Amino acid sequence: MRLLIDGDACPQKEQIYEISQKYQIQMIVFLDYAHVSNLMKCEVRYCEIGKDSVDLMIINEVKDGDIVITQDYGLASLVIVKGAKVLHTSGKFIHGRNIDELLMSRYVGYKERSRNKHVKGPKKRTYNDNLYFLSQLEKLLENES
Repeated sequence: MRLLIDGDACPQKEQIYEISQKYQIQMIVFLDYAHVSNLMKCEVRYCEIGKDSVDLMIINEVKDGDIVITQDYGLASLVIVKGAKVLHTSGKFIHGRNIDELLMSRYVGYKERSRNKHVKGPKKRTYNDNLYFLSQLEKLLENES
């Protein structure tokens, strides 16, 4: 089991790293060259800048039993099929029972935006949101250990 992070949009990478060390799980962060970071202590894999380039790297890397942290429902749907567990950056678990509904909500939002309708984006992350996400990650890792 490894922890694969969609690093372009994932907050709290330092705290995730600390948790990965506590559970002795390899953590790999995937970033494109627009998000280069020298601050991370974990393994970082870089790819070209481009739409879905990080997602494609993760899809090619993921194995049965890995845990993927992402907010991309399309990526989540593809790694679930490969046997990975998925945790959204909000702390919500994404699995076969809820992915269809999440993909449909993404599609509806896309259609609304294409008709120039204003669709409200997600609210700003709070301290409690961050705590909830980290507690859900720990819960997942405890269940997998």
